[in-house]
Amino acid sequence: MQINVLKFGGTSMADHKTWKQVLEIISNYEYPVVVVSATARTTRQLVEAGNLAAKGKLDDALEISASIKERHNKIVSDFLEENPHAKNKLIKDSCAKNTEAKIGKLNKLLTYTERQGALSPQMKDAISAMGEQISSYLLAQCGLALDMMTQHIEARKLIKTDSEYGKANPNRLLINQHCGSLETVLESGFTPIIGGFYGESKDKTVTTLGFEGSDYSASLIGAAIGAQTIEIWTDVSGVYTGDPRYIPEAKPLAEMSYFDATEMAYFGAKVLHPSTLKPAQERNIPVFVKNMFKPEDEGTKIVRDSKHDLDVLALSFKQNMATVTVSAYETVMGYSFLTKVFAVLEQHRLAFDAVNTTEASVTIALSDSEILDQLSKEFIEIGTVTLEREKGLLTLIGCSINKADKLTDTIFSSLGEVDINMISFTKEKRILNVVMDDEKLIETTQKVHNQLF
Repeated sequence: MQINVLKFGGTSMADHKTWKQVLEIISNYEYPVVVVSATARTTRQLVEAGNLAAKGKLDDALEISASIKERHNKIVSDFLEENPHAKNKLIKDSCAKNTEAKIGKLNKLLTYTERQGALSPQMKDAISAMGEQISSYLLAQCGLALDMMTQHIEARKLIKTDSEYGKANPNRLLINQHCGSLETVLESGFTPIIGGFYGESKDKTVTTLGFEGSDYSASLIGAAIGAQTIEIWTDVSGVYTGDPRYIPEAKPLAEMSYFDATEMAYFGAKVLHPSTLKPAQERNIPVFVKNMFKPEDEGTKIVRDSKHDLDVLALSFKQNMATVTVSAYETVMGYSFLTKVFAVLEQHRLAFDAVNTTEASVTIALSDSEILDQLSKEFIEIGTVTLEREKGLLTLIGCSINKADKLTDTIFSSLGEVDINMISFTKEKRILNVVMDDEKLIETTQKVHNQLF
């Protein structure tokens, strides 16, 4: 049995017309396992509702909840109206009943949050996962109107995690055990439809895998069942040389390695979740990034080994960054100083994107957040601290080592008068990072891209 795992994101789930396109794409596969995101904007609305409830604005939160219910009911109604079927009344009633139950549960969670006066990580996960729970059930029901044997499978039965709310770590052993049931579903002629992004901890509470976690869900499931391919269906024709929303000249890459794709996701590219490719890579499963609006386009194929002869494979960028520079007091020895700096970062579980070190000084580039003020206070015990906010990070992926001089000249000619706060180059990873003022980031990224490609 050659199984294909297909993941469809929020833009693919935007309205009844895109639902029809999703189902048509699914129908072209013999044994598809389908993972879907929440409908467009829903997860952000759910988080907003949770935050409003925590601030005591329960009426506003419930208003958002009601709008989510109304929008989903309308998508189903419009879909069934355009696709007449003898079962449509039963389908519509089933959808309405399920949505009513989910929204009822959501409203209880919001009410509880309002009483607590805070949105805990656990409650935030329970609330934000509602979007996928609703969309996956409704899409499976709508498939019946097209005479497709689509069957909703609750993601919590498959995706088992720890209790690290907001960025839960999957329990691969349990996932592998539970995903075996999908083969039985497929052998019976049914197509499983599963909500991405969320799972369940050991104590049966809902957890989420982080932003864009539906990609991760698809990869975990694909690896667990030994899929032939994992396909990420989105609104662009693959992974591009730069973000096409900001760089119109960006071109899709025909092929890239797991490593380069992972680095690109980590350094700001929005096409994939940074953890997506690890399970696929372990099982050597090709990952395709394809455009659901142009399914005939080849997209990007991501495989273990992919070589290119470009100076740079692609570039990405991150906004809202900060740099923290810690300089050791004279009494602190170098090795002791660096150990203490990184121990503070580990304590707060803070990932950083670039680092420059000397024996007595270290500069770290990382995402800006409120915790950096606390971080700075802790670093004062180690050395003098300089915190600079409103920074941006430009990252060049897949740099050719043999053309380093040419690459450096190209970048600096593109930068012109832009002040550079930090540059770091990792030979093994073939990555060049440049930190600059946030306000200059996008313009500079466009210039560098035009020079390189």
